[in-house]
Order: sequence, then C-alpha cells, then structure tokens
Amino acid sequence: MITATRSDQDLRRHRDRQSERQNMRRLYLLLYPLCLCAALTSRLAGHAEDAAERPDQSIFAEARSSAYAAAGYAFHA
Repeated sequence: MITATRSDQDLRRHRDRQSERQNMRRLYLLLYPLCLCAALTSRLAGHAEDAAERPDQSIFAEARSSAYAAAGYAFHA
C-alpha cells in the first residue's frame, strides 16, 4: 500500500528499480542458454584435459555464473 507521505521521486525510483530487475531477468533468460551451450561445448571439446584444470562447478552453475556476469557487464556499459 502506498501512503500519501511518499514523494513522486520515491515512487519513480521504485519503478526504475523494478524495471531494471525485469530487464536483468530478461537478459539473463536470453544469455543462459547461450552460456550453457558454450560451457557444454568447452567441456566436450576437451579444453580442460587435466584434472587440475577442470572447473569445480557443474555445467549449469558455470552457465549461470557466466550469464549473470555478462548481464552485469551489459548494465554497466
């Protein structure tokens, strides 16, 4: 419930933050499948041959972290 004491600037700031969250989520949903394909291709191609070079994360966790990182860079650009 919005009270009468809230200024228009506070409401505008709240809407802007919600809009940014929605845009971030949409961008993540676009990037995640691409990052998943990249992680899968990297693993299948054998870029991490040595056991010490293999990532500790699952393919899904690697794709998720890559997608969030890419989306974060997109918002700072």
